[in-house]
Amino acid sequence: MPNLFNASTQSEIMQRINNLSASSQRKWGKMSVSQMLKHMTTAFAVPIEKIQVPREPLYYVVANPIARWMMIKAMTKWPKNMMTAQAFLVKEDIDFEPAKKSFLETYQAFLQASSFNGSHPIFGNMSKELWGDAMYIHLNHHLEQFGV
Repeated sequence: MPNLFNASTQSEIMQRINNLSASSQRKWGKMSVSQMLKHMTTAFAVPIEKIQVPREPLYYVVANPIARWMMIKAMTKWPKNMMTAQAFLVKEDIDFEPAKKSFLETYQAFLQASSFNGSHPIFGNMSKELWGDAMYIHLNHHLEQFGV
């Protein structure tokens, strides 16, 4: 499984991110490309403790090691229109360039972080390796959503 802490995976992801534009159209879901970038900025801020988000009700089911393994290690792709944590919902539309800049800054901070003590609102606390797997699946899901 690809992991965001692998150099070749990072290179592939950056190429795909650079293929996003303000005019990128979603293939499913409700978010615009700018909203997706803000959504991912929030998601990447959690593991490195730039922000803290409350636990979701699903936490009490999915944060156990078996359920978490099934959602992150066993599934290679997440289904379209999968529900998201309330803290990750983006309702306002924002300009593309500032959204992309903010995402790239947070993404780079994630890649360079030495501590991953943030608690995911559904999966709970995870190791650096598991964060790398989970965030790859999540980011890949949304890049595919926008055709890159």
